[in-house]
Amino acid sequence: MSVAGRFARALQGDDSDGEADRERLPTTARRRGGHLRSDSDVGVHVEGLDDIMIRLSQCCAAVPPDEIIGFVTRGRGVSVHRADCVNAIVLAEGQADRLIEVEWDTDFAGRFSTTISVHALDRPGLLRDVTDVLAEHRLSIISANAETGDDFIARMDFEFELADLSQLDSVLSSVLSLEAVFEAYRVLPGRGATSRHPSSSQP
Repeated sequence: MSVAGRFARALQGDDSDGEADRERLPTTARRRGGHLRSDSDVGVHVEGLDDIMIRLSQCCAAVPPDEIIGFVTRGRGVSVHRADCVNAIVLAEGQADRLIEVEWDTDFAGRFSTTISVHALDRPGLLRDVTDVLAEHRLSIISANAETGDDFIARMDFEFELADLSQLDSVLSSVLSLEAVFEAYRVLPGRGATSRHPSSSQP
């Protein structure tokens, strides 16, 4: 069956793609309004189909050049997952007829959100120094969460926008160069037991 034919058959009814769509004191902040992106402007292309709704699934937060797959939902167009997303794997096994090839739009000039986790020995000025690195890389922070446990280990998560993953290695290297920081990595939601970017975590 053609791609268009599959779409006509699938775009009926409800969506059913199965998505689970201190510095001594805890600190949480989120930019008012959060992250917005229109469904028609997500930087993903479906060959042979125009003017269809495409959305990046929040369960796995794909960013170029992550390997991605598309899933034809009921009534909500195509949802895009990282190929290693647990939900995507389940969908591929149970509803393979709804899978569709998708690819990143190389001409897309928008931005994507991703999250990094930073672990360090707690010290005065640590949170400021990490956020200064993100600012130096001209990253727009969406949310931040930082806390220090009884072990004096500071754990910080930052969600921010970037154009693609080519920026990320530089950001992580700069963060890891800070005094007392011993680990920094990309968080990969939806990947099951392992949640770290394989090339960015430290031993």
